[in-house]
Amino acid sequence: MPEQDGRIGAATRPGAFRWSRVALELVVAAGAVYGGVGLIAGNSIGMRPEWLAATPFSSWVWPGILLLLAIAVPMTLAALLELRRSPRAHRASLVAAAAQIGWILAQWVIIRKFFLLQPVMLSAGLLLVLLVWLTHRSEPRRRRGWSWDSTTAARSDPTGRPYKA
Repeated sequence: MPEQDGRIGAATRPGAFRWSRVALELVVAAGAVYGGVGLIAGNSIGMRPEWLAATPFSSWVWPGILLLLAIAVPMTLAALLELRRSPRAHRASLVAAAAQIGWILAQWVIIRKFFLLQPVMLSAGLLLVLLVWLTHRSEPRRRRGWSWDSTTAARSDPTGRPYKA
C-alpha cells in the first residue's frame, strides 16, 4: 500500500480524481446539449409552456440557447483543458461548476417548479467542486505553481528567494 504523505488523495491511484472530473464534465455537457437542442427544436423534450410565465421568454428556444452557452460550453471547455493538462483546468472546472449550480438555483427561483433532474444536476455541480478540490489537493505543490513550503519559510519569501539580511 502506498505511504501517505499528508496530502488528501496521496495514496490513491494518480489521476483518479482528474479522470472522474473529466467524465462528470462530459456527462453534464452531453446532458446540456441534449436539453438545449431539445428545447430549441420545438421543445421536443416536453417542457411545459406555462413554466415560461415567470420568465421573459415566450418559447423554449432562448432557454435552450442559454443552456448550451451557460452549461454545455463551459463544461466541454473544462474537460478539454483537463485532458490537455492545462494549468487553467482547475479554474475552468470551478467556473463550469458555478454555472451549473447557478443554473439550477435560478430555475428554482424563477420558474418555481421542481422536478427530479434538478437535484441530480445540482449534486453534479457540487460534486464537481469537490473533485476540483480533491484534484488540486492531491497534486504536488510544484505542479500547482507553489514553490514555498514550511522548510524554507524562515529563510525565504513565498517565491523561494532568500531574504536579504
